[in-house]
Amino acid sequence: MRVVIADGSLRNGRRLAGEIEKLVPKADVLLYSDRASAVAGVRDHQPDVVLTAQKLKDGDGPTLLGELKALGNPPKLVGVVDKPDPDLSVRYVDAGASIVLARPVDELGLRNALRHTAGGIPGGS
Repeated sequence: MRVVIADGSLRNGRRLAGEIEKLVPKADVLLYSDRASAVAGVRDHQPDVVLTAQKLKDGDGPTLLGELKALGNPPKLVGVVDKPDPDLSVRYVDAGASIVLARPVDELGLRNALRHTAGGIPGGS
């Protein structure tokens, strides 16, 4: 399973990457801090899942997901918010997110985000 994380805070992105690697040890997790690099990374590496924070160095998460959706045949798109925010969640869903998670992202949230991609999660459904 290949996962792209886009987060303006590399510290937060690394923390999320670590949680994914604990859950799926064989996952290939790529981290980008800006929209432009994330788009290029998705084009180049064709991940199964993209998780994006609300803030990137050159934009925001919903804008990134909308751009990825417009590429055609996007990976599973997941939004991450710093705290529950109905308006931001609606923007994420309108941009193509199949799920929106709130920080701190727990194991159940990650399982839901990664479920049904690249053969599923070992030991999960």
